Amino acid sequence: MLEVSHLSIRFTRFDRRFRPVETEAVRDLSLTIDAGEIVAVVGASGSGKSLLAHAILGILPGNAQATGRISFRGEDLTPERQKRLRGTEIALVPQSVQYLDPLMRVGKQVKQSVRMGDPAERQREAFRRFNLAPLVEKWFPFQLSGGMARKVLVSTATVSGARLLIADEPTPGLDEPATEETMRRFRRLADEGCGMMLITHDIGAAIAVADRIAVLNAGSVVEIAGRDDFAGDGERLRHPYTQALWRAQPGNRFAPIPGVQPRSGELGMPLEGRSLGYGYEKRTRIIRQLDIRLNPGEMVGLIGPSGCGKSTLGKLLAGHLVPDQGEVLLDGCPLAKGRRNPVQLVLQHPEQAVNPRWKLRRTLAEAGAVDDNLLQALAVEREWLNRYPNELSGGELQRICVARALAPGTQYVIADEMTTMLDAITQAQIWQAVAGWAAARRAGILVISHDRRLVNRLCSRTIERGEPETVTIE
Repeated sequence: MLEVSHLSIRFTRFDRRFRPVETEAVRDLSLTIDAGEIVAVVGASGSGKSLLAHAILGILPGNAQATGRISFRGEDLTPERQKRLRGTEIALVPQSVQYLDPLMRVGKQVKQSVRMGDPAERQREAFRRFNLAPLVEKWFPFQLSGGMARKVLVSTATVSGARLLIADEPTPGLDEPATEETMRRFRRLADEGCGMMLITHDIGAAIAVADRIAVLNAGSVVEIAGRDDFAGDGERLRHPYTQALWRAQPGNRFAPIPGVQPRSGELGMPLEGRSLGYGYEKRTRIIRQLDIRLNPGEMVGLIGPSGCGKSTLGKLLAGHLVPDQGEVLLDGCPLAKGRRNPVQLVLQHPEQAVNPRWKLRRTLAEAGAVDDNLLQALAVEREWLNRYPNELSGGELQRICVARALAPGTQYVIADEMTTMLDAITQAQIWQAVAGWAAARRAGILVISHDRRLVNRLCSRTIERGEPETVTIE
């Protein structure tokens, strides 16, 4: 169904002296997908996974030059054919929830994608499958949690009737039942004859449904393995990078992080939410009478289903939202308003946290002086700071946001699915750096995640959110 042969992608930009600088992001990449087959594409952040998807769809930026051959059903994908097939024969589940139209109700956006059958019924069926309440179809994107927005994006693509579906990180922010339902839906579409490219950092989800797994590193395919090869300690995998990627999974060798337990007798400056209540609409109370306490030097996990208020709680604790009821206190005093907030929030979607018109050096400078050793520990390359946000991958941009949050004046970090868009190796590296930084400064961290394995590895205690208005502490 799809054949990519010797694809290379280069970008041209200009330095401060207006001299052209070329960067090769994808190099001599070849890949095939058959009808009825799911091929998962995994690899490091910035290895070219999303660029591969955008090249197939013909939506690369204007400063990109692509060479090689891409064919769909035996015919070359010319720009004219890409435009004609995009959204009909070939559909994309985009990585960023920013692709949702902010001025259109989400139900209407899904209906517009339906090519066969009754649009309203197909939309409602998709929402029922992902446990989205009927009233959600009348909401706008800003009213959705990150996980709910992801479900809407998946619904939009799966109702389109496309023969080739490209899913670019479709599961970050989804709870386990929603992730499993998404994977079952993809498998069902493949069994009905669709071809599918699943771009993901979640190797567990990939091996559950994929027929083959292509591993990218530095813009090239280093190995294509069967899902049965991802077992044990990775001894059946051929390439060292693939073995390292598998071993870095939280359920494998992801080492427990030192320094996350609070030291007795040194608990000062707690961050507390007392009797918190918040609702986006008068009739919807997503948080009610909630008490939470974070201590310096400890790492606390927060897990629960999509839409239960985890991100809302994080925004309340960081001062991004003002509670309808109750108060947020730092060391017994109301959270101070100012340019440099001692409670920093790292959002799940980094593109929502940066100014697209600023170069990243200016974005990073908002936090004050940043330690070069911290940038190195977070694998931030100095050259990235001279770029704009749209010139980095989602994972690379997230590292910049993490570096900005770990400012000298930060006392607490609210990490909302902070590493969900990163590969396992980088994820482990980032958490090692963050935990080391927190231990050295006695900073507290709230880890908001759907990955229970990750939370169990990192955290000294866990807060479990159930349905809205309920919370229990383990």
